[in-house]
Amino acid sequence: MKKYIGLFLSVLVIVAVAAGLYKSAQQKKAQDTAQTSGALKTGTEPRTVKLLVGSAKFGFLKDPALTGILEKEGLRLDLIKSGAFEQDKNKVGEIDAVWPAGANTAADWAGLIKGSATYPVFSTPLALASWKALIPVFEKNGLGKMIGAAHGDFYLEKALPLMLKSTRWNQLKENEVFNVNKGFLVNTPDLRKSATGSLYIAALTYIKNGNEVVQSLDKANGMAEELSPLITRQGFQEGTLAGPFEDYIGQGMGKAPLVLIYESQFIEAKRANKLHDAHVLLYPQPGLVLKHIFVGKTPAGKKLGELLSTDAGIQKIAAQYGFRTNDPAVFATETKQIGLDAPELLNLAETPSTTILDAINQTIVKKLEGK
Repeated sequence: MKKYIGLFLSVLVIVAVAAGLYKSAQQKKAQDTAQTSGALKTGTEPRTVKLLVGSAKFGFLKDPALTGILEKEGLRLDLIKSGAFEQDKNKVGEIDAVWPAGANTAADWAGLIKGSATYPVFSTPLALASWKALIPVFEKNGLGKMIGAAHGDFYLEKALPLMLKSTRWNQLKENEVFNVNKGFLVNTPDLRKSATGSLYIAALTYIKNGNEVVQSLDKANGMAEELSPLITRQGFQEGTLAGPFEDYIGQGMGKAPLVLIYESQFIEAKRANKLHDAHVLLYPQPGLVLKHIFVGKTPAGKKLGELLSTDAGIQKIAAQYGFRTNDPAVFATETKQIGLDAPELLNLAETPSTTILDAINQTIVKKLEGK
């Protein structure tokens, strides 16, 4: 009998040890999985993600609510301001991810970074910041009209010939509102430092080419020569979209009657009560929508891209900053709360290939630099 009792106790000891080893193994596996995924939720320091990104997304990426979500997932952001692709690609060795504006540029980065992963986070159209007082002038000259309470259309296709003829604001018909001897131009950032300035030119080449994408280098260079005065006549240009928009808010119509922006900048500023009834958001016709496709390089960078593109809380924050989310209903709900019915965008231009766009940029940059 004692023999059987001893054997039974031995079996119990073996089972208990095995159970302890199994539990320990499972805990170790769970810990390893959490560390591998970057979700350092055990009180250790979050993993810093070095992200190369345009300044237009800084407000969103620095939002306290977003920061809180990311830190719970074990991530912390180190933002590096991006500029032109040719300059930025030299930074590829020091970053975890890059978040450009435009599908073409994202494809260039994905090709440059072997083993990268892409995540479509949201999109935003190029727009124009202007003034309600100018709407009657635009209407009388066939250049635009109001569509909603705080937004309208600007007929870029009809404005382009006037700009190319060096028309001045005081030469527009029945213009008593802004009757000044100043060039009738859209204020843009320096395309040597901002990819957005070059995208505006891309939209103009599309118009100039009969609403067709330019595919020939010779034609692209010829159009760039013709369009270059729309950039060179502006004088000093800021390096990002943020600078001209700050002038628009702070210095008024005299400094900035018509300014190239992202739709998201206007919405963000309106939510922050920086704008009033005198300000108006105009959508160029044809317009240009930029897809903000995130390119992850390292595991931490890829995890960030996955979170930004799929987390419902993050997508709602993005909509609050004026970005058109993957679910249009989320964006529509947030913009209606600030009295802006952002329209469906139908009349859109297409961008040329990166090779063509680079050729256009180089031609205009030479003009800017007097070469």
